[in-house]
Amino acid sequence: MKLGLVIVAAGALIGFQPSGRAADLKYRPELLIQMSVSDLDRAIRFYTDVLGFELTERRDDLRFAHLETNVPGLQIGLNAVADPRGTGGAMLNISVVDVAAARKVLEARGVPFRGTTVIIPGKVALAAFADPDGNLLRLAGPPKPPNP
Repeated sequence: MKLGLVIVAAGALIGFQPSGRAADLKYRPELLIQMSVSDLDRAIRFYTDVLGFELTERRDDLRFAHLETNVPGLQIGLNAVADPRGTGGAMLNISVVDVAAARKVLEARGVPFRGTTVIIPGKVALAAFADPDGNLLRLAGPPKPPNP
C-alpha cells in the first residue's frame, strides 16, 4: 500500500507568480525538502518501502539520495551526516530559475547568507540562509554554464 503525502497551503497554486516584491524572484514550481539522516540505506528503505516514494537518484560520493513524492513538484532529499542520531531537522530548498539573481535580491533585502553559493557541476547551485527563527533554507536552481 502506498501512502499519500498531503500538503495544505493557503492560496498555493502551482506556477503562481506573486505580485509585488516576490515578483523579483523567479520561482519554479518545485520544492525539495532536504533532511539529514544518520543511515542513508535505512532512510532510503523507509521512504521507498514504507512510504512508497520513488528513489530517483543516489550519490554515494555526496552521501545523498533524491526521492519523488506523489505531490507534483515536491521532492525529498536525504543527506547522510556523521551524527548517529541524525538531526531531526529539515532544510527547504526553494527552487528558483537563477540562484545568483535571487540571492542578490534577497541580500538587498538584508538576508544574510551562510557562505558562498555551492555549485555541484551539472546538478545544482545552492545558496543557504535562515529565516528569523533559524530554520534553514536554500535557494536551489540549475548551475550556470561555465563562461567560454
